[in-house]
Amino acid sequence: MVEIVRPLEQHLRSKIDTVYRSRVHSHLTRGEGSKDREIAHERALEMAEKIQNHELALSIASRIFAYKDPILQTQFAGVDLPNPLGIAAGFDKNARIHRFLGKAQGFGIVTVGSATKEEWDGNEKPRIFDLPFSDGVINRMGFPGKGADKIEQKLKEDDPKSRTYGLVLNLAASKPSFERGTAIEDYVAVARQLLPYGDLHEINVSSPNTPGVRDLQEPEVFAELASAMAEVYRGENGLPIKPYIFKFGPDLPDAMLQRDVRTAIDTGASGISLTNTTTDRDIKDGLSRRDIYRQEAGGISGRPLREKALKVSNMVYKYTGGEIEIKGAGGIATAEDAWNSLTRGGATIVDVYTAYVRSDSSTPNFTHHVNSDIARAMRSYNMTSMEDFKDIRGRNMPFPTAK
Repeated sequence: MVEIVRPLEQHLRSKIDTVYRSRVHSHLTRGEGSKDREIAHERALEMAEKIQNHELALSIASRIFAYKDPILQTQFAGVDLPNPLGIAAGFDKNARIHRFLGKAQGFGIVTVGSATKEEWDGNEKPRIFDLPFSDGVINRMGFPGKGADKIEQKLKEDDPKSRTYGLVLNLAASKPSFERGTAIEDYVAVARQLLPYGDLHEINVSSPNTPGVRDLQEPEVFAELASAMAEVYRGENGLPIKPYIFKFGPDLPDAMLQRDVRTAIDTGASGISLTNTTTDRDIKDGLSRRDIYRQEAGGISGRPLREKALKVSNMVYKYTGGEIEIKGAGGIATAEDAWNSLTRGGATIVDVYTAYVRSDSSTPNFTHHVNSDIARAMRSYNMTSMEDFKDIRGRNMPFPTAK
């Protein structure tokens, strides 16, 4: 029976992929959406909200698109997760559709934000640029969002007990905070305000699109920030009230990143996220000449970032010897990419974004494809749980091809 059902299911999913990319994605990117991808993104959010607001539609979508397999159950920073695949910050900036992403789409962990102290429009539009021939994107968003108050209102409507996925709140400071010279104070204020919400907080110190943010990675400044954040999250027993992690960029010198990671460990952080987008000149120069937006300013994500992100993650894992958990990100588009991050990169879980929205890889089957292939790869190595990755982190383990 399985031999009959599996090819039929694969055929149906292939049909869904084709229809989505040719009809739905083209509908989202029609007209002005082809020039300004934020318009297309807003259309996608509105579509997802309609599904999320109807429990029956949400349940049906979950049964179709979410891949559930006990072998993928894992923990990150003490948070139980149904699988290791997450969606990174920026997709659900204002906590509008995290239930859709976690339940209907089957992401094991969903990141909301970045949440800043106050509402901010971000940088001037247009600020997202597709790189179709390089399989990437350039963005210079600058943390646009409704601010912590609006996000808190949204999260108050949420029932944490009904969640089957992990919820991360990504915290940041917008341009006005740096202009006022109150960036660290504002990080603290947002963290305190949103402390009751989410399973995990992620402190973003690495976006290249807001002047001042990446300066927070300077070791002396980061030490001040890390100490201030530790005070927010430290309970009376000295342990964190809520797990929190720091998100670093890929462009720091190794010694500087190692010093920051050591500070994060010493001040009680529960993990780190590696990496954010890159402004690496060599990567930018390597973009396809056919990409008309390749010279735009901003952070590069997608395939051009893949190898650098993996190299940075591997370096940090070897430096720490696994002392702190890593959330891998940067250029992850397939199960093989995720596998490489979980093995060579030393990551416990992984985040995606660009591949989830680009026309050639976007599909409601995305998490099903990736998670089912990870599970298949694990079984080919006779693995029985995600715990088995502990024995192979930091090592090159070939991703097994499908038979």
